[in-house]
Amino acid sequence: MDPVSVARALVEELFPGALYAFVGGSVLTERRTSTSDLDVVVVLDGLPTPYRESLRWRGWPVELFVNSETSLRAYLDRDFDRRQPSLARMCAEGAVLTDRTGGRASDLQAALGERLAAGPGGLSDGEAARARYVLSDLLDDLAGAGDPGERAFVAWQVVQDTARLALGFGRRWQGSGKWLLRELRAHDPELAERLLDARDDPARLAAVASGVLERAGGRLWEGYRVEGDPFHRPLRHVPAASLSAETAQSPGMRRLAAVSGASAGSERLWMGQTHVAPATRSADHHHGASETAIYVVSGTPSFVFLRDGEEVRLETGPGDYVFVPPYVPHREENPDPEREAVVVIARSTQEAIVVNLPDLRPR
Repeated sequence: MDPVSVARALVEELFPGALYAFVGGSVLTERRTSTSDLDVVVVLDGLPTPYRESLRWRGWPVELFVNSETSLRAYLDRDFDRRQPSLARMCAEGAVLTDRTGGRASDLQAALGERLAAGPGGLSDGEAARARYVLSDLLDDLAGAGDPGERAFVAWQVVQDTARLALGFGRRWQGSGKWLLRELRAHDPELAERLLDARDDPARLAAVASGVLERAGGRLWEGYRVEGDPFHRPLRHVPAASLSAETAQSPGMRRLAAVSGASAGSERLWMGQTHVAPATRSADHHHGASETAIYVVSGTPSFVFLRDGEEVRLETGPGDYVFVPPYVPHREENPDPEREAVVVIARSTQEAIVVNLPDLRPR
């Protein structure tokens, strides 16, 4: 059977209720080898925990990437941020195995294809300087290496960092292992072959790397300086009257931002208040990649989430703390018919991420 047929049969047998699924990777291309596996991305509704699993199915090696739609988006964004969109390529360039959503799989493929074609954008000035400095330092290590083992390790690092510098300045995606070479071959096949030919000859390798450095602005070691003083920044005071409602909201509650990038210049932290009126409940929601810590100031709010498909209710009072892990659907309720519930919230992301949901099931 062909890879797509095998992968489709696998999904039908193991994941009969999948929202949609893709098969991608080298197995669908002329690069296929005897050890190529089926890279199968499966998206399930209500999946509590995404996972990756390696297995054999009907004699085929399979790499499973099982996600909810929420976790799939998070992993795709993470890969794009680090300029290594391997999961995006599986989905965008792979074959759709099933789609019970009326077209969301093909819509996702189109959106990811556009993002892949647009490229990652250029390196910032700081990223470019850092890349030049690192490669310049490696070339000095290569020139001075007397130990054959150290020379071999440094040389291979020079190969990789030269490839990454060329891809970075070329506004191209990167990769690791074989994918780094594939990306470089697609961008500059001549450079890829020159690097491979020179990898065991330090003098030739240094010449190839130096040529890439020259195109990127030249060697940079002496005079390289990264300025910044994270140890003596001023404190910021956010008075109670300055709290802002210009932040993400959920029906049934009112959030006020206190510490944020806009108000205090924070980079990794958000803090604020949440008010839930008497006899009111919030919409079901989650906070994306944020870890959330909650301190109950007043009232007796309840925090509701699902465990094994059943609702669990945490009853709290003033002085209590609650921790909400990333991506966990939950809601706040105030059962008191007379008193407002007020809590202070701290999140591990500077942005107040709020994703409102129709119910508590993971997505």
